[in-house]
Order: sequence, then structure tokens, then C-alpha cells
Amino acid sequence: MTFDDILAQVLDLLQREKRVSYRALKVRFQLDDDLLEAVKDELIYAKKLAVDEDGRVLVWAGAQAAAPSPAHAPPALAASPLTEQERAPLAYNPQASCRQDSHHAQRAGRRA
Repeated sequence: MTFDDILAQVLDLLQREKRVSYRALKVRFQLDDDLLEAVKDELIYAKKLAVDEDGRVLVWAGAQAAAPSPAHAPPALAASPLTEQERAPLAYNPQASCRQDSHHAQRAGRRA
């Protein structure tokens, strides 16, 4: 049986049962530790279809895993807090305001 065959069968079982212990997966599919880790990596991290519970149980996450909550999201995907510059309101710049007023006055004068 290929890795893809095993993965498909584990995925089918997990969708039906919603929760499966790693020990049961090892017995049911005759998985060694390395193969079990590969299945876990694929379902938990690569496809985001399952979550680990206490290092003992694989839990179906399905569609809800596609949009992880910020507490469970990887740091790269979690919403980053606004920087001080992004939070601060735009400051009034009198020189820029004068230039804009002068520019608008010049344009208005040309039209007249």
C-alpha cells in the first residue's frame, strides 16, 4: 500500500469517526513511527484537516481548520498587531496644507 493509499484511508476513517487515537492508527494500518509522523504532518500541517490532542489523538477539523483562529494559527498567518505608526492618526502638516491651498488658488486663478 502506498503512502497516498494509507493517507486516503486514514482521512476517510477520521471523517467518519471524528477522533482516532494514534495507537489505533498504528494497529489498524500497521504504521511504524515514521509513517505515523508523516500522516500526522500531512493531515495536521499540510492539509490542515486535523488537529493533535495531547499528542495522543487525531481530531477531525475539516472545514473549520481552513480558517484557523488566531490562537491556533501559525505565526506567519496570524493577524499582526498594528504598529505604532499605523495606529497613530495622521498629523496635521501646515506646510503641506499651505502648498495645497496655494496650488488650488493658482488653479482657480487660471480658470477665471
